[in-house]
Amino acid sequence: MAPGILVNGFHDRPAPSSTLPMRRRPYPHEGLRFEPKLKPKSYRMAGTSTDSKILFLDVNILDSTGNDAYRGDVLIHGERIVSVGSVPDVEALRHDPKVRVIQGRGRTLMSGLGDAHTHWTWNNIALELLGDIGVEEHTLITARSALCYLDSGYTMCYGAASAKDRLDCVVRDAINRGTLPGPRLLANGREIAKREGELAAGITAFADGPLEMREVIRHHAKIGVDQIKLSMSGEAITETVSAEECFFTDEETAACVDEAHRNGIRVCSHARARDSVIQCARHGVDVIYHASYTDEEGMQLLEKVKDRVVVAPALNWLYATVYEAEPFGYSMEKAEQVGYRKELETATKALKEMHKRGITVLPGGDYGFAWCPHGTYARDLEHFVKLLDFTPMESIVAATAGIAKLFMQEDELGKILPGYYADCILVNGDPLKDIAVLQDHSKLDVIMINGRIHKAQLTEFINMTAVPSSLEEEKSYFNFVAFEDGLGRSRIGHLDLGDSTIQPLTMASGSPLANLSQVIELGYEGVVRAAESPFPLDSVKLLPPLSDRDVLCIGENYRKHIKEYRESGYAAADNKVTDSPNVPTVFTKRSTSITASGTDIYPHPGFTQTMDYEGELGIIIGKVGFSIKEKDAMDYVWGYTIINDLSARERQRDHRQYFMGKSPDTFCPMGPVAVEAAALPGEIRVQTHVNGEKRQDGTTADLIFSIPKLIETVSSGITLQPGDVIATGTPHGVGVGHHPPKFLKPGDLVEVSVTGLGKLSNRIADPGSKNPTVDRVLQKPSSIPTFNLDRTWGGVGLTKVGPDHYINVRELGSQSPDAETIIFIHGLGANLEYYAPLVQAAGLENDYRIILYDLEGHGATPARASSTATLQTFARDLDLLFAAKSITSATLVGWSLGGLIAMFFAEKHPSRVTTLILLGPGPTPFPEPAVEVFTKRAALVREKGMEASGVANAVATAATSSVTKSRPLAISAVRQSLLATHPEGYAKGCIALARSRGTDIAVENLRMPTLIVAGQEDAISPIKLAQGYRSKIPNSQVELLKDVGHWHVFEDLEGTAQAIKRFLGRL
Repeated sequence: MAPGILVNGFHDRPAPSSTLPMRRRPYPHEGLRFEPKLKPKSYRMAGTSTDSKILFLDVNILDSTGNDAYRGDVLIHGERIVSVGSVPDVEALRHDPKVRVIQGRGRTLMSGLGDAHTHWTWNNIALELLGDIGVEEHTLITARSALCYLDSGYTMCYGAASAKDRLDCVVRDAINRGTLPGPRLLANGREIAKREGELAAGITAFADGPLEMREVIRHHAKIGVDQIKLSMSGEAITETVSAEECFFTDEETAACVDEAHRNGIRVCSHARARDSVIQCARHGVDVIYHASYTDEEGMQLLEKVKDRVVVAPALNWLYATVYEAEPFGYSMEKAEQVGYRKELETATKALKEMHKRGITVLPGGDYGFAWCPHGTYARDLEHFVKLLDFTPMESIVAATAGIAKLFMQEDELGKILPGYYADCILVNGDPLKDIAVLQDHSKLDVIMINGRIHKAQLTEFINMTAVPSSLEEEKSYFNFVAFEDGLGRSRIGHLDLGDSTIQPLTMASGSPLANLSQVIELGYEGVVRAAESPFPLDSVKLLPPLSDRDVLCIGENYRKHIKEYRESGYAAADNKVTDSPNVPTVFTKRSTSITASGTDIYPHPGFTQTMDYEGELGIIIGKVGFSIKEKDAMDYVWGYTIINDLSARERQRDHRQYFMGKSPDTFCPMGPVAVEAAALPGEIRVQTHVNGEKRQDGTTADLIFSIPKLIETVSSGITLQPGDVIATGTPHGVGVGHHPPKFLKPGDLVEVSVTGLGKLSNRIADPGSKNPTVDRVLQKPSSIPTFNLDRTWGGVGLTKVGPDHYINVRELGSQSPDAETIIFIHGLGANLEYYAPLVQAAGLENDYRIILYDLEGHGATPARASSTATLQTFARDLDLLFAAKSITSATLVGWSLGGLIAMFFAEKHPSRVTTLILLGPGPTPFPEPAVEVFTKRAALVREKGMEASGVANAVATAATSSVTKSRPLAISAVRQSLLATHPEGYAKGCIALARSRGTDIAVENLRMPTLIVAGQEDAISPIKLAQGYRSKIPNSQVELLKDVGHWHVFEDLEGTAQAIKRFLGRL
């Protein structure tokens, strides 16, 4: 191209060499010189032991200096790297038991990655929906995103905006305190935008003019952000605010930079437009996001200030929107139509030119959207290589040392050098040869932050070249203990037998462990310590390790016990017990007899006067087995626990068998822990004390039938399952063996100790106490399922409106006792979130008490399988909600099915409904043709679910207007709402509508002011139906929404909000 011809808006500039680009320094970020006063607070991450030492041997060191990678060793002490390449005294260190050694075997050790454009509060949904998420839920989302970054090998995140003021700050501080896992973060607040120039209202801090902008920035600084963000230009996907339009004036941008810098914080800007970039460069914005439409004037300004400005383009958002958004309903044609293909091509050329001119361009891809999801962050590094002509080394250095420079901690972060923080990843591959390997999380073998191992397999720490030792000797085993958490849910932890504290455990994925069966299925490497701190043993209720099956028991397995029992007078007269039986005696204890360590034993007055103890070792089976050979039997043993085989001796004698005397409620204490078999020695000792007096003392060496022989015998005709427990028999010294017998009595404390398993302790309760098993059995979950309960972790946060009746309710708005109440009732296939944007758009929160709730089986409200949903039951739930929230009267807003519920309720309780607002209410009575349609639809979603049945797609298509169908975000919102509905909840709603054919609501008796909002293209509740209601309801009016189908709020939020505001304003 001839000189002087414009290329992407800037002049083609010949380089001094025909092949090499112009660059003053090897890496542009090295020339950055941010003002010292803008350096963020130096945060320290807690939780790393100063005594910790980790030695990486034989790793390929990619140190992010730009030098070639080289083989060597790395020593980490505490939170810092102390030696790189050649480690002094390495031979002594590799054999030091206090040093954890990782054999690198040539794998690449490099700095943890960094992201210059981070949104932890985004959660892979549409941007405009973020503002409607509750703070509590949003905090969990933010913490989860932080963990996802760390799981992806990212240890530095530069916040680019938070959906709520303090979310970034709160999670940042929790990570630094060590209470949450995550990367280092420099936090941002809500992005600052002018009214009518925002990307999404619910996540924006609005400010018009320099004075208001300064005030908002001071607020941000006060809450503890490390930088602020301006939203200066638009975004093509909104179709309302153009990406090529700048909404700030020079005066406003200058005022924002001045105020932020006065407060010691830097300024970022969403600046796609040409004029936005020019303003940023002219007035000192520190970080420019996107810079897509930079022309020659902007390029020259950027080049002049390249010592104090960073560009973070978020390339993956552009790339994915053009090429990968179609499965999410955003076609390539649409992306081209709104301008994304043009923007990608324009931005690519501009960014290449910036790289040539030595302007710092850093990776960070605006992740957290549906087609640009969390966890795919390293795609940016590949885009820099393939689209911007970075070398793999340049891309990696930008994502490590470059981000460290952005943090203004270039002497502590981003490199593998002595004195730097030990934030590093061990990659099973060479990213200089294949940079895409960083996107494969399975290739990130070790992830470390601040000297702490976040991810590593146990095998990483096995020193293959050290002094010979077995794998079992290297392992550290958990003492698995089951307990109830504060919400009454079963959880698994590690019991420290020394200090009596419990450390919660999770699956390696981070999901909580609910029972020991999950531990057995996962295996050793599938269980890790949770991030929570240990807590005292006596602060929680212990549960037995396993309690859902009968326990298999072995009788007469110690010779001295056989003798004492035979001579006691309690053996049945025809029981021919011999000192050397040929086969084991096998019986069962009923599962209702199982109880935990620390619980009281019910003495069963009137049933037994001869309660006796039997301390035993319990075998826990680890895998399915049938007809197991003795030589193979130990392969089927997962581990061990303690059992006290309590017995009613006269019942054994009188019934001539063991079951009745062994199975009374609470007669099988088990625990406190379960431990894997490899953790215990070959010979295991069992001891029993009663009130401190030793009564029993034996070992597994004394068994007549060994553990392998017992397993062979039991499995000869029975299939053993993981979690089966076999009690191996008791040594001599039981109460019945004394002369006279020492039976247990109320108040006695029985303690059974087993090698490596701690102590099982239980006291005999008073005869007048209550049998606790009855209540425990009554509290067991019903065999009739309750659907949708898992969404709230078993009902956490639900509102109780009646006996065993819970509803998900959200209350917003005014707390004034004089405020009028508005209750919103959603329709079929939606949830309370449907109304959240409407409440905000109509400005109702300031003047009204707002009640949103989910119908049965919708949103987070559960649905019992046996319950039948009808208009009457929905109205009953509304009545219960009135009572639970002490509501005497309210305005009812009902959409679709919710409109029918509102009208039915208003007919039955006219004095409690002051006003009705009906959005596309359904017909009453329900027409016969529709009855068949909805009955079949209910059966279809019950059979196949919302997606596979095609119902979600069919409804989204049939129930929206032609204009809405061309708006992918609106269609996506409808689909997401339907797909988020539990199929059983949706089916119940369908059946409720079908059954309303026999319910004719006398709408002519409704005297309260009524607004009916109708969509011009509503095929579900057509204009004719709305006009029919208008003619029957005396004090009613109709508002017509143009280009709207049945989903009014999603299709025309502003129109719906204005109609409601006008109506309420006239009352």
